[in-house]
Amino acid sequence: MDLAVEQAAREITAEVVAQAPEGWTECVLRGHGSRTSVGLFGGGYVVPSRPGFFFGMPFPREGLASLVSWFQDSHGWEAIVLELTCRPSGAFELVVFRGALKPGGGPQDGWTLTVHPGFQPSEPGAADGAEPSELRQAGDPAEAVERLQAVLRQHTERVGAESEMPAPVTEAQLAAAERHLGQPLPADLRALYLEADGDGGSEALAGYCWLPLDGALAERDNYIGVPTWFGSERGFRQVIFDADPPNTVRRCSGHPGWLPFATWFDGNFFAVDLAPAVDGRPGQVIEVGRDFNDGPRYVSSSVTAWLGQALGQPDPHAPQQSGDDSRQLVVSALDERLAPGVQAIHLNDAPSPVDLVPLSATPHLRRLHLNRCATTDLSPVAALPVEDLAIDLAPEADLTPLARHPHLASLAVGSETPIDLAPLRTLPALRSLDLSRCPTPDLAMLADLPGLRYLALSATQWTALIAADRLPAHLAAARLAGAPPLTAALDLLAALGVDTSTAYRLSSTAQDAS
Repeated sequence: MDLAVEQAAREITAEVVAQAPEGWTECVLRGHGSRTSVGLFGGGYVVPSRPGFFFGMPFPREGLASLVSWFQDSHGWEAIVLELTCRPSGAFELVVFRGALKPGGGPQDGWTLTVHPGFQPSEPGAADGAEPSELRQAGDPAEAVERLQAVLRQHTERVGAESEMPAPVTEAQLAAAERHLGQPLPADLRALYLEADGDGGSEALAGYCWLPLDGALAERDNYIGVPTWFGSERGFRQVIFDADPPNTVRRCSGHPGWLPFATWFDGNFFAVDLAPAVDGRPGQVIEVGRDFNDGPRYVSSSVTAWLGQALGQPDPHAPQQSGDDSRQLVVSALDERLAPGVQAIHLNDAPSPVDLVPLSATPHLRRLHLNRCATTDLSPVAALPVEDLAIDLAPEADLTPLARHPHLASLAVGSETPIDLAPLRTLPALRSLDLSRCPTPDLAMLADLPGLRYLALSATQWTALIAADRLPAHLAAARLAGAPPLTAALDLLAALGVDTSTAYRLSSTAQDAS
């Protein structure tokens, strides 16, 4: 018997019983935790005389932290989920499992199950075979050095003291860095590092910190050069937007051809782009990092031009930009705010049925979410490069207009009536599917979708699919929607081929504590 676990569970149960409302028959407490945090999600007291009424639960932070610590030490689980069911008698049942299970964001969001933790979808701009740019670098080494000196003079005037710059990088250090990168640095950035190895943290470059060469390489290796992966549903529905101007920067969240060289210590960086898209220039400057997981921002044609911007000088090599910063819109109507530069629309609470014809004004639309509103006709979506679509269908609508859509990778459908899933067989890019909010009589056809990597269904739907022995063969993750118990999530995880034999289960009573 694991006394530390039993003691913690008894103490939590005693707290639940002590704070229970009158007439309660059961309390389900669902928690999660890691080395950095613990929390509760879903569950609550069951009071038959007051159905639907929510009674606040205690938050047994210390007890949860004790359980997290014990399972980390004894099982090596860095993260856990647990479900504790308590009754007025003090009896309780505890179920604990590792982080292959994660709670959803709300009480009805169910469980997210990780089947293959190492899987990560490719990003549109990550392929080595992407069409390369044939444009030449626009930077000028001598002009870049002149502009650096001018920017430093501005900084001196602003702060009233001259910055002490670090010693320059040696040719040997530059050569080693270029071997590490697998290609030369842009000539203008190379020339700057022969002047100084960054700014020593003085933020002398128009308020930004110029990174030392070793620091730039480290940020590239550990962060900027690596695609960002959120896992779970968010990751499988991720869309990487195009930069403005289009086709200048690869559609990636991270790429080894991006070398950060300046930052404002906010998780974002200016980087030189050594692997631009077909209409971009090698050595162009882009903005990447924490706020650009959905795609980088084009800044200038070169480091030389970037320094010029700090001095108020135009960039003669810059391609024409739309100037429209509204890449994503959250609206309640499809109106005049629609523009060619819009790539994502979240339409909320619009009168149903929604006419999607106005979307023709957004030829670069890649994400469309209809929230709490429905449509009768998806035909306008067929002509758009939409990759992530979340919609509710009116009773007379179907998925036929989406047949053979070349880009659609993520689809979430809600419907009050059964829908024909046959068009899904024709979607070559489909990897994520959520049917948890619609009755679907032909779920068995989901096994015919070889590219499907994420599937969200209700408990009833999963049961039917398992009974038919038609589970999709290549799922990397799944979601069990609704508010099923942890044991149901474990059963599904096992059906998907994951070993759940190490799940921890304990039944006891709080009164036995002594």
